[in-house]
Order: sequence, then structure tokens, then C-alpha cells
Amino acid sequence: MHRILTSHPRLPLVLAAACLASVFAPVLPSPLVPAALAARAIEDPHARYVTPAPRSSQVVTPGAQARLGSAGRAALWVYFADKGEVDARGFARAVKLAGDRVTGHARERRARETGGVFAPDYYDIPAVPGYVDAVRSAGARIRNVSRWMNAVSVEADAATARRIASLPFVRSLTEVAFSKRVQPVGPITPIETRPAPVTPFEEGALPSTGTRRGLAATLGPPASYGSSINQMSSINSKAAQDSGYTGAGVVVAMFDTGFNKAHPAVAPLKRIAEYDFVFHDGETANQPGDVANQWDHGTGTWSVAGGYADGNLIGPAYNASFLLAKTEDNRSETPVEEDNWLAAVEWADSIGADVISSSLGYLTFDAPYPSHTYADLDGRTTVVTLAAALAARRGIVVASAMGNAGPAVGSIDAPADADSILSVGAVDAGNALAGFSGRGPTADGRGKPEIVAQGVFTTWAVAANGTYGQASGTSLSTPLIGGVSAQIREAHPEWTVQQIRYAMKLSGDKATAPDSTNFGWGRPNVVWAIYSSPLGGPIFPKPFNLAFPPNGGFVNTPPFNFRWRRTSDPNGDPLTYRIRIVKASPDSLVYDATTTDTTITFPGYFGPSITYRWYVSAIDPGNHERVSRDPFTFATGSTTGVDITPPATAGAVLYPSRPNPVQSSAVIPFAISGTSPGGMARVTLRIYDAGGRLVRTLLRDDAEVLPIVRLTPWDGRNEKGQHVSSGIYYYRLTVSGRDISRRMVVLR
Repeated sequence: MHRILTSHPRLPLVLAAACLASVFAPVLPSPLVPAALAARAIEDPHARYVTPAPRSSQVVTPGAQARLGSAGRAALWVYFADKGEVDARGFARAVKLAGDRVTGHARERRARETGGVFAPDYYDIPAVPGYVDAVRSAGARIRNVSRWMNAVSVEADAATARRIASLPFVRSLTEVAFSKRVQPVGPITPIETRPAPVTPFEEGALPSTGTRRGLAATLGPPASYGSSINQMSSINSKAAQDSGYTGAGVVVAMFDTGFNKAHPAVAPLKRIAEYDFVFHDGETANQPGDVANQWDHGTGTWSVAGGYADGNLIGPAYNASFLLAKTEDNRSETPVEEDNWLAAVEWADSIGADVISSSLGYLTFDAPYPSHTYADLDGRTTVVTLAAALAARRGIVVASAMGNAGPAVGSIDAPADADSILSVGAVDAGNALAGFSGRGPTADGRGKPEIVAQGVFTTWAVAANGTYGQASGTSLSTPLIGGVSAQIREAHPEWTVQQIRYAMKLSGDKATAPDSTNFGWGRPNVVWAIYSSPLGGPIFPKPFNLAFPPNGGFVNTPPFNFRWRRTSDPNGDPLTYRIRIVKASPDSLVYDATTTDTTITFPGYFGPSITYRWYVSAIDPGNHERVSRDPFTFATGSTTGVDITPPATAGAVLYPSRPNPVQSSAVIPFAISGTSPGGMARVTLRIYDAGGRLVRTLLRDDAEVLPIVRLTPWDGRNEKGQHVSSGIYYYRLTVSGRDISRRMVVLR
């Protein structure tokens, strides 16, 4: 069994025990509901049926009435009294059906928080569609629907609000609060940069972390961190990367203003989903209607969390999978409403985010916009605070900026007042607290921030021109903590959110004397949090990658060899590798074997025209299992298992597509020759995505007279006529039983 070190170079054991007693205190408001917004209480969301909440005595709250009176048409929350359940049995059925819709990474993440068993709850049940339709029919414009708050945000005038208030299932109408991003402090300072080295793609190679919208394969250790070295080394994130922890396999959601995905610092990163909550579409880069600087802040914070530009900028989690949420509109000075942030949290939760990094704050605004008060910052009042706490309860580590309103006591923005999250302050390169860094405590007396990182002259990507600069603000320190949260999650996949928080806090350089207003627990030491935390739990073998056959590749003839990268155990123990091969549809295990080597030969034959998944686990003597960062898929040909010798009468050459990368359309050239002019050959040309799934058949068993040279056009669409998304694709030419494949990149 592994032993966990229980000493800290700065933390005596007696003090550590006291710290643990304090940090394991109850952290979630009970019940976790928007009490100040008159939403319903759920005492036991996993099982108990709660009768519908009664209507408020004043359905349209004074705040909503004031907003309607001053604006004529206002953004409002419409809270429903129930989710359509009739009795306890109906409620249980609704919970089960909602739970069935939670899949994949989100289900696994939730199970980790509840002792290994996934338990659906009230918050999984969507708002009743008929209720939403009735609100729309009353004349309101629907903005966002929240299953967590059982509410819908709308735009409505006073007459429409009265009609909505008369609906029997409406609990209350309140005003939607405003938000404003945590702006950088002072000018952005340009820094000297050098071109990042370009590594050409090896023909036929695929990313080792699966299908991605970014272009790079798993990124190896950088040669130089450039001017970002101090912000990384001050929290020991670089050393954690040297140990193999770069966020691979962890899903990190970035909430911000938008993102220049072509910037060299972020272009290599893996993007698995994105959504624009301003224009309600799938594009988070600047688009028509945006102001030129719309994506500046978001590009910068994303680069701090996970950027990879060798020699210029490296972020803690450059091998993470990223979700990009554009939640703020820069077209005017008008603050953005909180419902975009809440909608982004629910979206990220549904996809399976492990970490949220948000540099947005909600508190005070210029007239005529109403402000929250310090009394509201009690961890249970604002919608965004409740959403952040609920995200933590559901297994997401939330890093939120304290704001830049310091140095006054209590200068904190929502949702940084939420319990169970990591609220982040800013220090300079010498570890002095920044004057602008928001201070605690919360209105109910809890200490804030929990943690700090470098937020003064922090290196980030400049979206406008593809270069780099230095900026200051807690919006810069926050993505550093979001990134190291992904490193710790990768190292300890078994830890809950609270264990990650506590390990990070106990590793802080102020852990011997944490305060409630300035530093909190100080700058974390990521290596200590991973290896030396007294919280217990095993240290798993280090992360590793699969190698061959490549992800999305084709397997046609024996011997069927599988290879993976060697890994090591932090304690130096010997490891056993276990390889499993699964038929993808329907899921069925076809091979399960162990070895101490990093290669194995499959002893049987694979079926023709089938897609398989394979993955490997590294297992230590204590039976702690580290699964390879991602499973790979491979497809078999129509005659797999038979060693085919192509006829001597025909030979084929498949050329690179033109252009490559593809933006809208391309042509795929190939040539077929034969020893007997006038001979015939049957030709098939298909396009597959990186997961081995068929995208489009361009030619199917076409009878061609030899010799022939063809330029086959592709309009960038799939079989349904839809434009394919950005990513890596393969086109495969089949002639006389022999397959030839090449890769293309689609950039939208």
C-alpha cells in the first residue's frame, strides 16, 4: 500500500490537525436554495418529495417593480412553484428520468462526490416546458431557462409581468442582477517575444487525447516558459508539469468575453465544446456585431490557464480539454445580466466540466443600474453565488476572482462569496498582496480569499495581434488557480472537490497563519498538494498516453500490435499494465490481458468493418489503477484478418488534399495505374472523423478504366448536408482491396 507523507515543511502536525478540523466544517448552506429570491427549499434533493411551494405574498417583488418602472421593459426572473410533480411517486419517476439523461464524464464526476454512486436529484429535473411556453405566450421574450433554479429569465414590460404573475404555477418574479467582468488594472505592458517553434504534423499521426477542435496532439514539455516562468514557479506548477501533470483528461470551462482561438498560445489546445451566450450560437470568437476588443479578456485568461507557446507563455493545464463560454457582451458599457453566467454553469455541468475558471464579478454598478449590497454577499443570496456553490456540490472545482475593489475590508464580488469554491486574490512576483486585490470577509463572516496567485504583471496572450503582454488583476491570478486545480484533479482522480480545495489550502505559504481578509492560505504549492497532503488517499501511477495504433486509425492485417508509453510510480513500485479492447457498438469486451511490458500482440482476429476502443491501465502493487489519458479507437477494413496482396495490375497513389487546412471545400487528388491499359478497377473514397466515424462517402465502388487521374471535390459537408466542425479528418481510398489514408484539417 502507498504511504502518504504527513509532514509539511511549514506546518506542524498539531496545527495541521487544527486546520483539518476547520476546513472540514460544513461548507454548504442548508438548504442550498435561493432563499432571498423566494425559491423553494429542497431538504433532501436525492430522495424526498417536497410539496409545491406556495405563491409569494407579493408575486412581483419590489425590486422587479422598480426595474419595470424605470426601464419600461426589464430583464426578470420568473420562478416556478414546482416542476410538474403531482405526488412522491411522480417526483421519484421524474428524478429517475432526469438522471438517465446525465451521461459520461458528468455522471462519473457526480459519483465521485457521493462515495462512488451516482444519485440524480431535484436539480436534474428540467423546468416544465409547458410553463415556459405559457410565459412566452404571455408576451415575454425568453432569455435562458434554468433547471437548477426552476426559473426562466425573460424580457418583459409591466403589462406582460402582470400576465405572467397571474399564472397559477408562477412562484415569484424578481429582477435579473447585473454583472461586470473583473477588469485588468492599469495598462497592458507589451513584452519581448520570440516565435514559437513549429512542429510539423507527422503524416498519419493523430492526437493522443482523442477528437479535438484544436490542432495539436498531446503537448510535450516546453523548452522555455519565457516571461511566464515566475507565475508558474511561484506556485510550483512547473515542477508539477515536470512530474507529468498537465491537466490531461480534465475538462476545464472558461467563462469570459470570447476567445481568439487562432492565437498561437491557445491554437494548440484541445477544445471540446463552445457556446456564445450573448448571440446564442456555437461561435465564441469575434463575429459580426462584436466590438473589436470583445475577445481580448477571454483570450488572455484562457492563455494563463492553459496556454502553450514555447518560449513565450505556458499555462498550468495545457493538456486539459477546454469548454469555452462567452458570457459577456462588450458592445456597450451596460452591465451584463447574471443569467448568462448561470446558463453557462448549467451547460458546463451537463457536458462534464471538472473545473470552472471565471474572472467575472457581480456587485456594484454606475447609475441607473441597481447594485447588490455587502449584506447580499453572504453565500446564499445572489443567483450566481448559489450556482457556484451548487456546481461545487456537483463535483466542479470553481475558481472565481475576488475582484479589484481592494484594499477596503469586504471588497468582494459575487460569486466569490460562495462557499465550497476557491476565491482567488492577487499578489505580485515578490508575493506582496496587490493593493487592488479584493478583501474578505463575507457578510456572514467567512474568510476570503481562500488562495492567491500572481496577478501583477502576469504574462497573457494579446488577442488583437497574436503577441503577448503583461496585465494585472485578480482576473489574471484566477486562471492560474483554475489551471493548477486541473493538475491536482489529474493527479488525484479519486479526490472530491473539497479534498482538492483543502489540499491546495494546506499547501499554501500562509497555512501556518491563514487570515480572513487578505491572503487566505496564501500561494499554493502544487507539488506538495499532490504528493504530501495529510488528507490521505493513494498516489496513483503517473499519467501516460497510448501510442499505436493511432487514434482513429485503421487496422487491416495481422499481427495486431498495440503500444503505449511507459509510466512510473511516484513511490518507485513496479507496475503492471492491463489492456482492454472493446467493440464499440454494442459495447462488448473482446480482450483483457496484463503485461509488464509496453506492447502486446492481440492473438486473434478482428471482425471486418467494425470500430473498436482500446485503453490501458497502469496498476501499482496496492491495486491503484491509472487509466490512460484517453481511450483510442480504431476501425477495421472490410477484409480484416486476411493478408491481402493487391493485384499487380493496379497501383494507386493518394495525394494531399488541396487546400489543407480546409476552410470551406477541397479537392482530393488520386491516381490509379495498371499494366494493362483499359483494365478496370473499383474505387471507393470516404471521409472519416478522428474517432473513426464515417462522415461522407464521395465514391462508392465506382468502376474506373485504367489508368486514371481524378480530382474529387468535397464541399465540407457530411452525409446530412451539414457543414462539419473544425477538427482532424481522414480520407481513405480503397482500390482493389487495398486502403490508403491521409489526413486533412478543417478550420472554420
